[in-house]
Amino acid sequence: MRVDLDAPGAWDLYDESRYSGQGMHALWREMRARDGLHHQVTPDGQEFFAAVRHGTVREVLSNHTAFSSAYSTMLSVRGDGDVAAGAAIHLTDPPVHSELKRIFTPLMTVPATQRLAQGIEERMRELFDTVRGRESFDFCADMVTLPMTVTGALMGIPPSEWPLTGRATVRAMGATDAAESEYQRRVNLFEAHTTIMTVLGEALQEPPADDTVIGRCPRTTGAVEDPDRDVALLNAYAFLMGANPTIPQTINQMLIMLARDEDLWSWFTRQDRTEQTFVDETLRWASPINHVLRRTTADVTLGGTEIRAGSLVTAWLGSANRDEEVFPEPFRFVPDRSPNQHTAFGFGVHRCIGQHVAVAGMKTFFDLWRENVRSVSLAGEPRHLVSNFLNGVVSLPLSVSWK
Repeated sequence: MRVDLDAPGAWDLYDESRYSGQGMHALWREMRARDGLHHQVTPDGQEFFAAVRHGTVREVLSNHTAFSSAYSTMLSVRGDGDVAAGAAIHLTDPPVHSELKRIFTPLMTVPATQRLAQGIEERMRELFDTVRGRESFDFCADMVTLPMTVTGALMGIPPSEWPLTGRATVRAMGATDAAESEYQRRVNLFEAHTTIMTVLGEALQEPPADDTVIGRCPRTTGAVEDPDRDVALLNAYAFLMGANPTIPQTINQMLIMLARDEDLWSWFTRQDRTEQTFVDETLRWASPINHVLRRTTADVTLGGTEIRAGSLVTAWLGSANRDEEVFPEPFRFVPDRSPNQHTAFGFGVHRCIGQHVAVAGMKTFFDLWRENVRSVSLAGEPRHLVSNFLNGVVSLPLSVSWK
């Protein structure tokens, strides 16, 4: 489907109502075909630039000096910037960002992730047992603690809080079911933030173990000198919000593909184990985060467009992951695609610190799905989240035949 970009409002990337389906790729494709960046304006008059090509997206994410993260990463959070700007790990630039990263990196290296692998598998098997034998169920509703089987213990959050926390993290990103009203969305957003802050605040008071993310968060107060804000709590919040959406939403999008494509399912079931190439292609295809926001620190030229200091620039990861100049047949899922320069984990100093943990969790899930499921199909149409930031699914009804 081609999009008429000359029609009024046709290339409005902010309008969240457009994200309740999967039609944005057609728009992004047309935008990539035009030179330079794309000037946009939010409903309240805030100007921003949109980078939609792989090259310009990579340049924005790799150049932290010109494109700062110390303001906000979400287009919907503007004004004075994020409340955690300059304090949370994803909302700082070097050298502060580097200091914060050193605190947590030892927990998420490849060797550290390998030590976590057995616990992840055990917890995920227990979760599978809760739905085993059921011919149909809503994957999103019944597997809500899936991301917490991967990150819950690492975060240091008690298992009793995993179901509540799993639901709240999706809500807290401003995402909602298309069937909900704007009023209900605001209520849910407030309740989600309150829930998360309460859970994390209580966990920080324990005191938590040093081999957990929450256990190391108190150290962040040494890297960020800000007595007016709870820096430890802000960083705990940042890690939870960074960890939970990628894993379940990537898996959700992949299950839709496996349920619809018999050839892909046949290929999937013939594999002995889940390889890195499959996970990379799943991340490229799903693109769980639509965009990230940066603010320029000086006058800069990007994609042939001159941008003044203090301007907002959005890097559209979902578009970059289908760029025809980088990915042959970008609209075809190629399970063993290589090379695969997907943008799902970002680039440069802000490349996702938890990428190894996320990949390990997804590999474990797909291995267990292959081991336990004989066939899968959709029991109804999936419902997508309404969010220009998070590309997710709120309901995924599946029919499953178990081995």
